[in-house]
Amino acid sequence: METFDELQTIWRMQPNTVKQTTAAALMQKGEASLKQIRRGHFGTIAIITILLVVLIGYFIWVKALKNPNLTIGLSLMIVVMLARVVLEWISKQRFNSISLNLSFNEYRASVQSYYIWRKKVHTVFIPMIYILYTIGFTLLLPAFKANLSYGMYLYCVISGYGFLVVFAFFMVRILKKEMKTLDFLKKLDY
Repeated sequence: METFDELQTIWRMQPNTVKQTTAAALMQKGEASLKQIRRGHFGTIAIITILLVVLIGYFIWVKALKNPNLTIGLSLMIVVMLARVVLEWISKQRFNSISLNLSFNEYRASVQSYYIWRKKVHTVFIPMIYILYTIGFTLLLPAFKANLSYGMYLYCVISGYGFLVVFAFFMVRILKKEMKTLDFLKKLDY
């Protein structure tokens, strides 16, 4: 019996590792998550808007209307980036319209609807935008080759397509993260 008493004493000496989550802690975690999503929308819109300003500035600076490939390529890039800003703005509006005062099931359904929209954005619209942007960039290359040194042209090709590859990698990661959230929400259905 001594061995059992020793085991029981050791068992009681173990620290309690189960943390009790309070309602305040859950609210704080939820608010942090909401802020992160809002910052993500704002950051995406800001970055794409800066890119748009650069593309429009470049269009004006090089007098792209004199070269059909530049006109088509830059116009295509500008239009698809503008479409991307609009999609992100719509996502932001949809997210901000979700009321925090709903019942759990209504709130879950609203958030689930938001993530279904985001899935559509990531699986339908962004691939189309990505392809059209790549076509626009590719249309710029003959003008770059004719007007830049070989080294600068090579830099533009490598960095341009390199950026597109890295961008695709990040978009896949974001999609996976949002789909994981959507799957979690679907499991809450009862």
